[in-house]
Amino acid sequence: MKLLEIQSSVRQEGSVSRTLSNYFIQVWETAHSKIEHKKRDIGINPPAHPTELWTKANYTLTEERSPEMRAILTRSEELIEELLWADRLLLGVPMYNFSIPSTLKVYLDNVVRINRTFTFEPVTYTFQGLIRNKKALIITPSAGNFVAGTALGKMNFCDTYLQSVLNFIGINDVVVVPIPNQFMSEEIRQPEIENAQAKLMNLAAEW
Repeated sequence: MKLLEIQSSVRQEGSVSRTLSNYFIQVWETAHSKIEHKKRDIGINPPAHPTELWTKANYTLTEERSPEMRAILTRSEELIEELLWADRLLLGVPMYNFSIPSTLKVYLDNVVRINRTFTFEPVTYTFQGLIRNKKALIITPSAGNFVAGTALGKMNFCDTYLQSVLNFIGINDVVVVPIPNQFMSEEIRQPEIENAQAKLMNLAAEW
């Protein structure tokens, strides 16, 4: 089993998403054998933003790309190959201003590419994801309670966006473990962490 871990928090110390990701990986590796694990820390080392040349290269046929075009797509190709390599995808994603960190957005802009992670059928105007037969787990702490159905649930563009993007590229088996109220008092935030740990422990055995 091959696990690709993607961390998007800009914090190293005190990061709930990193801490709970580490917890899950330890439990998951104990429950399974023959594990391969790669980590991509885009919170600390994000890829470069797409540029005009990057965009032109992306929409140019592979055999027609100039050396400069091939060079500028090198990191994007590396990130896509990691996705294709993995059986499981673990994303540590703290909610920033109701959505995902900008580090994760630029990562997605590098991997959501036509004819690499999705195709477009011009006759039927349909899209087809190419990253298939994989599962994804999203661990997403937030300052308040933005879980669907709560008073602030409609402001949660983090979970909905990520699930939509993953579905678009072909990853339809997606589990989200929210950890709300992390800017509240210890009496409120700690039970949420413990609740998430229990969910992750149960998930690790079957994921």
